[in-house]
Amino acid sequence: MKKFIPFILLLISLSSTAQTPNYLSGKVVDDGGHPVESVNIKIVETNQFTVTDKNGVFKIQLTNLSNTTLTIEFSFIGYQKLSKKIDLLSGDFDLGTLALKDLNLSLETIDINAKRNYEGQSNSSLIISRDIIEQTPALSLNDLLNQIPNRKVVAPSLQSVQNLTLRSTVAPSTDGRGSFELSNAFGVAIIIDGNAISNNMNMQSYNPGTLGAGNSLMSTGATYGLSSSKSTKDGYSGDYTFGGTDLRQIPVDNIESVEVIAGVAPAKYGDLTDGAVIVERQAGKAPGYLRMQLRDNANSYGYSQGFKLSPKAGAINIGVNYVSSFADNRDKLKAYKRINANTMYTNTFFKDNRLKNTLSLDYGRNLDGLRSDDDDITEKLIRFDSWTASISNRSSYRLNTSFLKTISLNLRYSEGHQVSYQEQLRNEPFVLVSDATSTGIHQGRYESGIYTAASLIDGRPVNASAKLDFNANVKTGAITHFLGFGLSYDYGANKGQGQVLDPNRPRFGTAITTTSLSPNRSERYYDFNIAVPQQNVGLYAEDVFKLKLFNRDLNLRAGLRYDIQNALPSYSPRLNMNYTLSKSVKIGFAYGLAYKSPSLAQRYPGPTYYEIPLLNAFNGNAAESIYLVYVNRYDHDAGHIKSAKSQTFEFTSQIKLKDFNLSISLFSKDSRDGISTVSNRNYITLPTYSATLQAGQKPIVIQTGTKNFVFTTQSFANDLRSDNQGIELILNSPQIKQIATSFNLSGGLFRTNYQTNTLSVASELEDAAPTRPDYALMAYYEPTKRISYLSNARISSSTHVPRISLIVSFSADFSLLQKTVQSPTAGIPLAYLTRDGRYIAITNFDKNNPDYGHFYKPTSEINDDNVPAIIPNFHLSLAKEIKKRFRFSFNVYNVFNNQPYYISSSGKYKYPNAAPSFGAEISLKL
Repeated sequence: MKKFIPFILLLISLSSTAQTPNYLSGKVVDDGGHPVESVNIKIVETNQFTVTDKNGVFKIQLTNLSNTTLTIEFSFIGYQKLSKKIDLLSGDFDLGTLALKDLNLSLETIDINAKRNYEGQSNSSLIISRDIIEQTPALSLNDLLNQIPNRKVVAPSLQSVQNLTLRSTVAPSTDGRGSFELSNAFGVAIIIDGNAISNNMNMQSYNPGTLGAGNSLMSTGATYGLSSSKSTKDGYSGDYTFGGTDLRQIPVDNIESVEVIAGVAPAKYGDLTDGAVIVERQAGKAPGYLRMQLRDNANSYGYSQGFKLSPKAGAINIGVNYVSSFADNRDKLKAYKRINANTMYTNTFFKDNRLKNTLSLDYGRNLDGLRSDDDDITEKLIRFDSWTASISNRSSYRLNTSFLKTISLNLRYSEGHQVSYQEQLRNEPFVLVSDATSTGIHQGRYESGIYTAASLIDGRPVNASAKLDFNANVKTGAITHFLGFGLSYDYGANKGQGQVLDPNRPRFGTAITTTSLSPNRSERYYDFNIAVPQQNVGLYAEDVFKLKLFNRDLNLRAGLRYDIQNALPSYSPRLNMNYTLSKSVKIGFAYGLAYKSPSLAQRYPGPTYYEIPLLNAFNGNAAESIYLVYVNRYDHDAGHIKSAKSQTFEFTSQIKLKDFNLSISLFSKDSRDGISTVSNRNYITLPTYSATLQAGQKPIVIQTGTKNFVFTTQSFANDLRSDNQGIELILNSPQIKQIATSFNLSGGLFRTNYQTNTLSVASELEDAAPTRPDYALMAYYEPTKRISYLSNARISSSTHVPRISLIVSFSADFSLLQKTVQSPTAGIPLAYLTRDGRYIAITNFDKNNPDYGHFYKPTSEINDDNVPAIIPNFHLSLAKEIKKRFRFSFNVYNVFNNQPYYISSSGKYKYPNAAPSFGAEISLKL
C-alpha cells in the first residue's frame, strides 16, 4: 500500500485549485416540526456524507458542480428514508425544511414490495427497503430475498443450508448440492457495510478427492424426523464448502436496506460471477426496539438501541439476536441455534463534519446438528458448530476540492472457528487398517471392529481486507462526470487443525470390508495450515455521467476492473446504460465480465488415498495373520485452476402507464470455467499372493502372479459451463382507494443449458459376472448436457389502512414450470473398462449385451424429477400497530393447506408445498 501514498497525495494536490465554492444546505425536522440531530445525508453521485447538527441544519460545500442533477438521501433509524433529486444550476442551493416521517403503519405510503432502481448501481438493482423489512417475517437474510422475481416463496426456516443462486435453474434432484448450483452460489457476493463476507477460506469437508466436491460434505447418511412423515429427511449436511455463504448466519433486525444485483454489478465490486447482495445496516442514535417472533418451528428474540453519547463523542448502536429452532417440535433430534451480537460506534470529526467514521464489532455463533437417537443402535450424532468474530472500520473524508470529493477507507479483519463432528458406533468382527502415507505395498494391521468411529474437521478461517476508494468529478463541456476509482487487497488463510481422521478407526464407507476385500478410499489426517494463504489485489475505475441524446436523457455507468487472483490477472469491463424514450418509457442495456477466485479448499484439497487389499490371511489371531495392502497416494496439483468467469448481456425497460409501473429484464449470462471435481482413472498391475498359516508365527507368503486393477480419484478442474437466458418482470399497481388495496405481480422464466467438458463415468459396486473376461465394471458416457427450465409467478395484494395502522397482505404463488431434460443419448455408454483395465469402445450399442448392457440408463432414469403441473400456494399476513409503539403481526404460509403430490421418475412421492407454517411477531419501540 505504501507505493500508492505518493499517488494519493498527488491527486489531492492537483485537485486543490481554488474556486468559488457553492453550498448545499437545509434543515431536517420530524413530523412535529422538531429538529432531528445526526441525520445521515448522502450525495449519491459524489459519495459525500454529512450529518445534521443539534438544530437539524446541514451544509455541504460543492466545488466545480453546476448544470447537473444530484440525488440527496436522508436516513435516520426509525424514520422513512427520504430521497430528493435536485437540478443544480449554479450558486448555492437551499433545500429548505425537510420533514422525516416516523416509520410506522400510520404513514400514507409505505413500501410493501421490492422495486427496481433504474438510477441505482445497476440496471438490475432490486431494492428492499426498511419499510419492507418491517413487514416481512424473517429469521435470516434469506427470507427477505423472497422478493426476488422467479423465486418460490417458502416459509422461514433454519433447518437447511441457505445458499443463494441468482438467474439460474436448480435441478430438483440435486437438493442444491449439485456442481452447477454450488458454483453459482459461490459466485454470488454477500457485501455487508461495504465489506465482502467471503466463503473462500471454508475447508469444512472430507477430502474431495475421494467422492467429489458435492459428496464430500459431512452428512448423516441417515434419516431424521418422524417415521413416514413428510418432514422426514435424509443425508443432511450443515456444511457449505464449495458454495456460497450460508445466509442463516445473517439476522435482519438491524438491516437498513438490501440491494440485490442479479445482473451487471459496478466495477468496484470484484470476486463475483453471479451477482451481489449488498446489505447496509443501521448505525447511530435510535430508539430501543424489542422484537419477539414465535413460529411453529422457531423462536426468535432481538433487541437493538442506539445511544447518543454526547455532542462530540458520537453515537453507539448495540444489537443482540437469538434464535432457536427445530425441524420438528414433536421429535427434537434436529436443531439449529444462533446468537448474534453487534456494536457500531459512529462519530464525525473536523469542521463541517468532514470525516465520518464507523467502527463495528460483530460476533455470531451457530449450533447445528442432530442428537443421538435412542432408537438408533449406532448412536450416531453429528454437529456443525461455528463462531465468527470480526472488527471493521469505515472512514469517509469529504474534500472541498475541484476534483476529489471523498476518500473512503474500509478495513476488516475476521476470525472464525468451524467444527464438523460425527461419531457412530461400529460393530464388526474386525477391521483391516493401514496408516501408510506413501504409495506402495504395505503390511496392514488387524484391529477390533467394535469401536466408536469419530470424524472431526476443524477449520479456523482468517480473512483480512482493505479497500481504498476515491470519488471525484470533472466537467467536459456541459457534461459532469462523476468518477470512482480505487484499489482493494484481500488476504485469507485457514489455521485449523484440519481433517482429524484416524485411519485405525475408519468410519462407515471408508473401511475395507472383511469379506470381499473390495478396494476402497481411505482417509488420513490433513493439516489445513499446509494450504498457502490466498491473496487477491484489485483496481477499478468508473465513470458515471448523463448526456442529452435527441433531447432525451442518456445515463451511463462505465467501468473497468483489474484483478490479480492467486497471481492470475483478469480484466472486467462493466457497462450499465439507460435511455429515456419518453416520460413513460425508459430502456436500458448492460454488459459485463466478472471473475471469481477459486477457494482455498479447491486449491489445496489435500492428498487422496486409495487402498487395494492384496492378501488377507487371518486365523483369528492377529500375531499369526498377515494383511497386505497396496496404498496409492494422489497429491493434487491445483496450480492449473483458473478463476471462474461469466459474461452477461442484459436488456431492460421501465414503463409507466398512468400510475402502473412495469419493469422487464431480458438477460443472457454465459458462465465458463466453473470449478468442479472430475474423475481420474488409474490403471495398475499388482502382484497376487497366497499364504500358508503357521501356528505361533507369521504366515509364509509367496507371490502367485499379477492382476490388473482400476481405481478412480477425483481432482478439481475448470470443468463447468452453462448458458443462462431468461426474463424477469415486476408490475406494481397504484392503490385502489375504495378498497385501500394495491397489487403486485412478479415472475420470470429461466432456461439454463448445463455442460461439462469431461466424460461422465459410472462404476459397478460389485463384479456380477466374474467368469466373463469382457464384463464392464466402469462405463464412460458423453459429457453432461442438460437443459433446465424454471418459471414461478406471484400475485400479491396489500390492503393498508393508515387510520387504524393496519396492513393485510395476501399472495398467491404459482410454480408454473420446473423441468430438466437430458440429452437423449446421455444414458448410452460410449466405452467401458473391464476388470483387468482394458478399454473397449462401443461402436454399435446393444442394450441387451451381457457385457455392458447393465450400464444402459433409460430416459426416465436420467431425467430429473420434473414437476408435472402448475402448483399453486397461498400465504396470508396481517400487522396492527398501536400508538406507533406496539406492533403485532401474524402470518400463515400455505394458508389453505394445499399439499398436492406427484410421483417422481424414481417412484417416490413428492410434495412441492410444505405443510402450513404459522408465525406471530411482537415488536415494541421503547
